[in-house]
Amino acid sequence: MVRITIIEILSFLLPFGLFFLWRTVSTSEAAAKPAPVLKLAAAGAATAVVVMIGLVLLDSARGGHEGDQYVPPRLVDGEIQPGYFIRSDEAADDTNEDAGEEAEDPPSDDQE
Repeated sequence: MVRITIIEILSFLLPFGLFFLWRTVSTSEAAAKPAPVLKLAAAGAATAVVVMIGLVLLDSARGGHEGDQYVPPRLVDGEIQPGYFIRSDEAADDTNEDAGEEAEDPPSDDQE
């Protein structure tokens, strides 16, 4: 969440930074005029909205679809396997297999 907030703040401040960079580099008389703060704020807000929409689209592309089940990250043999989505019918198959394994009786050590 902090990363997204920082990205949004930086995208809002981008037009201001570009303007002041242009002002320091420029030798024209136009650079001596006062800063158009309202226009820069509007450009910053527009940039922030575009970045926000882009982040939402990128995040939704990685997500699952309706009815999918999320399998969280887990530690296997000392390595972290990232989380992923499985279809609901595959999740039902995994659940049935797990229930079947638990229903089996463990082998007994008693031999009569």
